[in-house]
Amino acid sequence: MKPLKKIGLVLGSGGARGWAHIGALLELKKLGLQPDYIAGTSIGSIAGAFYATNTVDLAGDLALTLNWKDVASLFFEINFLKSGLVSGKNFIKLLKDIIPARSFSELAYPMSIVATDLKTEKEIIFREGDLFNAIRASIAIPGIFTPVQYESTILVDGGLKNPLPVSACREMGADYIIAIDINLKNPKERSKKAINLQPEKTSQSNLHALERLKLSISKLLPQLQSPVSETFEHWFKTQNKTNEPLSILDVLTRSFRLFENEITRNTLMLNPPDILIQPAVGNIMTLEFYRGQEAIAAGREAVQEKKHELEELLKEVNNQTDQTGQTDQQ
Repeated sequence: MKPLKKIGLVLGSGGARGWAHIGALLELKKLGLQPDYIAGTSIGSIAGAFYATNTVDLAGDLALTLNWKDVASLFFEINFLKSGLVSGKNFIKLLKDIIPARSFSELAYPMSIVATDLKTEKEIIFREGDLFNAIRASIAIPGIFTPVQYESTILVDGGLKNPLPVSACREMGADYIIAIDINLKNPKERSKKAINLQPEKTSQSNLHALERLKLSISKLLPQLQSPVSETFEHWFKTQNKTNEPLSILDVLTRSFRLFENEITRNTLMLNPPDILIQPAVGNIMTLEFYRGQEAIAAGREAVQEKKHELEELLKEVNNQTDQTGQTDQQ
């Protein structure tokens, strides 16, 4: 008997562009995708954990309500003179309020989370143990989040080594790879075909959870006074003027993104996925988490553009499952 072919879901890095993962995952969920394996880097590790704990809908609802002040509250832990501006405690606290699992063993699907070891300059892959230690290491953008000390290593964002971890998913045993890249495609490259994608209606249970999450966020941020308020607004709001000086966060995140994009291009050439989904969100900056609505819409649209390919793949996998069941009965 031939072994069953396995599907792997790969979720790339990209900061706030990761809301596009949520839109894409909501559409994949509608198609009935149940991956055998998930691999994620940085924000992709968070999106993967949402999918593997059935909390994608709640994350999507939250994304539609965030404003720049909410985002600022998640990063209002400035650690000047340390190895990063942000400790990440607020951000991880919010994630723990959304994601019910605490270890890899509690996830619905086997998962790999990618980080980078600064000492050895090698990729580190987490597949067991504490889920949030792995996520925190994977999202540690150099200069923004403080690195994570793990055993004898110092870990930072997995995007430095593997921003689109197709290889990590194949190592797990995936035969077919569905990968979502949220870095390389810009809105001007989007299809002119209009796709009517209505947002999902928030369930009653999610409404209560959403209210609780928003209350939790509001308590994190003290009342900001000028000029502090103006500083944070400048950091976290979109800069529209091309001649406006970049903030320190912009310089750090844009510099990191140059590396990330180049490695992603190389990954796609050397280790291409079977189906590549690319939401057109390249214009969203790394910390612009309040732009959830447009990112989610782009993620939904990107899946719709690949809907035929996805349906064919899922049909092939389901057919082999049916055939195996019939053989067993005989």
